[in-house]
Amino acid sequence: MVRGTRSILHPGHWTAAALVAVGLAGCAGDSALSPSPVQPVATAPAIPPAAIAGRWGLASYHREEDRGRTEQQARAVCNNPYEIGLGPNGGVMMHPADQNQRVELAVKGASGNRTFVGPPGEPGQQEDREIVAFDGQIMVMRWLDPEVASRFGTIVFARCPDATAARPPASRPAPARKGQ
Repeated sequence: MVRGTRSILHPGHWTAAALVAVGLAGCAGDSALSPSPVQPVATAPAIPPAAIAGRWGLASYHREEDRGRTEQQARAVCNNPYEIGLGPNGGVMMHPADQNQRVELAVKGASGNRTFVGPPGEPGQQEDREIVAFDGQIMVMRWLDPEVASRFGTIVFARCPDATAARPPASRPAPARKGQ
């Protein structure tokens, strides 16, 4: 070996080369061996189907800064409510994306108190919607399918007053008295 030059076989170089090779191998690994995206772990839904069922005003937005205005619009359309019913198998009756018939959708829970609405199966599937906000009066759902979300936006539901609730009696003018 010539003095003043370093050998490529120096042990420190091999260690660095091995670490780089292992790192690159991890990036270029066989897709069959690569882990699939993590799916939420199924649990009981944080929001039960009975809480979702009812008459709702419906509106949507694409930009988060429009949410407050959209909630007001959803309340304003309660004269033509979207009705979410309870399904015969414990789900809710709603329209899937791009379908004109209501079908029963499962209400699925996931870890972290997350609730999804969609076809039966594991929570967090592409066909699902996630309930991202719920206080009993306002419910906000986000489509998981990016293409559907780009068309329909984030859906805001505003609970409509019960049409059968007791209303205050209409005021009537007092009958006119004779002689006055």
